[in-house]
Amino acid sequence: MQNTTQFEQHRAVLEQHVHRTVTDPDMRQVMLSHIGAMGAAMHAESMNTDAALRLYDVRRRSPLRRFVLGVVESVA
Repeated sequence: MQNTTQFEQHRAVLEQHVHRTVTDPDMRQVMLSHIGAMGAAMHAESMNTDAALRLYDVRRRSPLRRFVLGVVESVA
């Protein structure tokens, strides 16, 4: 989550910089579209990671899984 927050902060700064410095409106729009796509990809990756971690946690808490993990951890 911290990495996502930092990414969003940097993305906002980059967008502001493009708005202030790029004078060609077509080029500005292309650059902002790429920045928006990067943000969407980062958000999707964050959502996928969160879903995978939730699934892992659910699997880990199942009674059979806890038993197997307990046996494995006691052997190790």
